[in-house]
Amino acid sequence: MKKISILIALALSLPSLAQQSATTTYHTPAEINAQISSFAKSQPGAVTLLQLAKSFKGTDYQIVRISSKPDPANKKKPSVLVVANLEGTSPLASEGALYLISELLKNPEQYKDITWYVLACGNPDGADRYFQKPLLVDGRNFRPWNDDMDELTDEDGPDDLNKDGFITQMRVKDPDGGYIIDIKDSRQMKRADPAKGEKGIYKLYQEGIDNDGDGQFNEDGTGGTNIGITFPFLYGYNQTGTGAWSGSEPEILSLMKFVNEHPEIALTMSYGSSNWCLQPPKGGRKSAVNLSAIKLPQRYAQMLNADPEKTYSLDEVKEMLKATVPPGTTVDDAMVAGMLDMGPVINPLDADSKIYTAFADKYKKYLKEKNWTSKRVDPMREKDGSFELWSYFQLGLPSFSMDFWAMPKPKDSTKNVFMAYNDSILGGKGFSAWKEFDHPKLGKVEIGGNIPYADILPLPGQIDTLLNVQVPWIFELVEQIPQLAVGEVKVEAQGAGIYRVDAWIANDRQLPFPLAIGTRTKIVPPAIVTLTGKGITFISGRDRTPFEGIGGFETRKLTWIIKSDSPEDILIRVDPVNAFGSEKTIRLGGK
Repeated sequence: MKKISILIALALSLPSLAQQSATTTYHTPAEINAQISSFAKSQPGAVTLLQLAKSFKGTDYQIVRISSKPDPANKKKPSVLVVANLEGTSPLASEGALYLISELLKNPEQYKDITWYVLACGNPDGADRYFQKPLLVDGRNFRPWNDDMDELTDEDGPDDLNKDGFITQMRVKDPDGGYIIDIKDSRQMKRADPAKGEKGIYKLYQEGIDNDGDGQFNEDGTGGTNIGITFPFLYGYNQTGTGAWSGSEPEILSLMKFVNEHPEIALTMSYGSSNWCLQPPKGGRKSAVNLSAIKLPQRYAQMLNADPEKTYSLDEVKEMLKATVPPGTTVDDAMVAGMLDMGPVINPLDADSKIYTAFADKYKKYLKEKNWTSKRVDPMREKDGSFELWSYFQLGLPSFSMDFWAMPKPKDSTKNVFMAYNDSILGGKGFSAWKEFDHPKLGKVEIGGNIPYADILPLPGQIDTLLNVQVPWIFELVEQIPQLAVGEVKVEAQGAGIYRVDAWIANDRQLPFPLAIGTRTKIVPPAIVTLTGKGITFISGRDRTPFEGIGGFETRKLTWIIKSDSPEDILIRVDPVNAFGSEKTIRLGGK
């Protein structure tokens, strides 16, 4: 089996590093599929491969299902969906997914009551680029795409001019340039800051030539669409790598269809470039709606006894609304936004931000207990059109992400982070020194810069430790999937065969049911509370009651008035689609 070292540069210069175990090398998409096939063959009772589609190059696009029960029994219990390397440039993410599958199969208790779905290679064609030369960071598939909208397609990509196996940068002196050499480290370039009296003297280009003679460099390379940035939420129309439309590629369309067909999914995890476990999802996106100056439509102004000509803050509207809703009803940002048709929510809701912050604090404590205390660079912010944004904002699900690794922060904060890492850890192998080159169009240039992937992938010897420590955190998260339990039940005889039944439904886990965003989207189905019994008639309440909007470790009471001519057993059952339910049998009359 072909084994590729994490950093090709290091493998070339240090041959001994190329001979590593499976946990210290990255696997090609074909090798990943072979690995998950071996899981299915070795444990056919627990592992099933679900074929979703084929990539543009023809690679099988498969989800691993791990469950103690066969389909369709899987849909009768909550499930977890884990996707990895959707952007195609995070091979460590796929290794994390393979590690997770292996860990699950070691302990059947982990999938006794939960079905796991794992997509180990979410962007096969993009991931395959890592194993090709020259090496560059590019997660697009290989579907022909006319990036520059001329009469040619895929005609002007990067070129390995100095034949070193990498696509780096070219710098050329130009009076109109916007870059200067960084005085803190002469190997690095920085954008000139006129406010500091800096004047740019260099232009920077990706290594290559103007193949189509249009005056631009590398503006129309091979491919294509990046699966990881083509989900519907904040989809970037006409941006590089987003394809023709959201869902234009069979991989993403089949994945979205799969999620739609599995409403029992209770939690999602994305292994890739962001880390919502360590750093909660950020807000700050600008909305078209001014939440500090809301003007109420006439019908709502009348209902809330408000002035339709006056503007109100979101908090003021919530306070007015609280006086009009039934006791126990949760009035939050999502309810107001939905009621007033204020458009899509584009920033995490306050109630959910508190949940994410609480889990981030727990995760940091978890890492500390594992003696994982080194300071690292902050995670990248999630990209527009990413899976995690779609899963949270549009599906309304508890959605998490992990990046597994980032460069360590240097002790000397004045140093360039990458160069400090390159010098102290990589032994200088992550940077190509600037060397002159006679360019056919630009004349004398210098080629050099950071080696592709050197700043986003760890050294081979770290992979085992990184995965051993961080992957198991998902089991802690899964432990907090809502458990809706039928708690105390009181039955009071009212006379003439009439009974009052009070039941307290408790969420015994930290995650609310659903998240505030789930209440807003209305996609997460409510739990159904049923009260059944022989020969009973409902005077007040219903035999099927939708139930939602309960926070973590909270309890809500439901009340029924029923009539029964003779004492019989009644069954109270909570049946959520994507959470844990329960039931309790009670004897009318208390005997």
